[in-house]
Amino acid sequence: MYPESDYYQISGYQAHSHNWFKKFDDKPLIREIMAMKSKLFRTRGEDSPVELVLGILPSGASYLLMTSEQMQTFTLKHRLNIPKTPWRASDFRSLSPIYFNSTDELSAKFATYKQRPRNKNRRDHEKPLDNSQANRGFVQPGPNDTAVLYRDYFEQQRTLYRLVTRDLEPGKVGLVTPPWLGGVRIVSLVLGEWSVDNRPRTVRLNDPRLVDVGWTDALLPSFFENLTGSTVHLKLESTVKMINPGSKNPYFSQVVEDDLAGLYQRLRDLLSHDANKSGIPLIVLVHDEDMARGLLSRAGINLDLWSSGLSNLLPIAPVKSRYKVEEHTPTPAILPGPSIVDVKTLVKTVMQTNAGHTVPHSAKVLHVQTDTKTCAGDDSLLLLRMWTSMAEGLAIDEQHKQREDYQPDCARVLAPPQAQTANADVNPNDSDPNDSDPNDVDIPPGPRPTRADDFSDDDDDDW
Repeated sequence: MYPESDYYQISGYQAHSHNWFKKFDDKPLIREIMAMKSKLFRTRGEDSPVELVLGILPSGASYLLMTSEQMQTFTLKHRLNIPKTPWRASDFRSLSPIYFNSTDELSAKFATYKQRPRNKNRRDHEKPLDNSQANRGFVQPGPNDTAVLYRDYFEQQRTLYRLVTRDLEPGKVGLVTPPWLGGVRIVSLVLGEWSVDNRPRTVRLNDPRLVDVGWTDALLPSFFENLTGSTVHLKLESTVKMINPGSKNPYFSQVVEDDLAGLYQRLRDLLSHDANKSGIPLIVLVHDEDMARGLLSRAGINLDLWSSGLSNLLPIAPVKSRYKVEEHTPTPAILPGPSIVDVKTLVKTVMQTNAGHTVPHSAKVLHVQTDTKTCAGDDSLLLLRMWTSMAEGLAIDEQHKQREDYQPDCARVLAPPQAQTANADVNPNDSDPNDSDPNDVDIPPGPRPTRADDFSDDDDDDW
């Protein structure tokens, strides 16, 4: 499938679909979309969810879209006029898949784009704005509303997840097929600071009082099968005898001790990744990008080619029409430098509130676990699982509601098999509740797409 360049808005403010059926009644349109059986709409079979596209504008506003191929199939079937002046792929900061299992789900999404009656105080010469529930806060954001800047940042994680698991055709979201679909290396890095350090943040950024550092090294998509990786918990020799308030002992980590110079060398070795030689890009997950960049810079790692977010990995194809793409489809020959993703920012964006000051506290804000004790090594695995939970989940607004409605009872322990065998005769009622580990992430329930076969250009036929 060639990269899409044109998209058609099917609900909300000035939608292309307004004249298809009844202008102020979305029910016929919703019904006919859910009745579509074409593989363009149901990519994994007739009983699979309807797959549309969610576009995020630079303002943070979102719109529900059909690709040009979907629109042509839909309008031809129902003998409708083809809309003019579509959205261009380049108009959006991100394009990501969004799924609907039922008419009720699609109706609920349409309802969020419903326009409110005109404000009687608006003057006649004032330009009307999208005042829907979904977008009114993003068309005219408040002066301190920085979350809008990261809605596309969040959706890019969902797109990458589905590309790596082969659940999404790259062309459907405006991408040339990337060369790294076979796998992505991901390193989750956590810095354990002295928990009672009350110095100003500006001071701590330049001179953090580190107690321990942890990392988990994993390869996607194999990590998704067992949610484990190579996890290290490094204790700094200068603080090894100190007890950090609110901390706990490592459970899932290989424990090592080293001085600061040794830590820096280990980080250089860990992150000395040649993406073009291996064909596998590197993504580094952190919990506070500024703090992580400061440490990596002091470790002697050149960050000039490092980018924030996944935009460099997911560049929207610079094409003006699908016909020009057919003449020449460029394949990126050089992979970009490492991408750094701040999971703390993802939590803040999807939950629409401040994230925690530690990884376990952010996990609590995300509603995936309740234990807030820290351990840099184990927390690096927890951070990676938190990212996976968000990346494999629903679109941003639906995921926000789902997580708001879900409250985990407690953190549960999933001990390694050998530990379970060794303690088989122990009464579970005698266990210490403080030993529970947050790495057993309790992911909110929700639809999870099944893995699809590899995509080809012959997959556009109807079922």
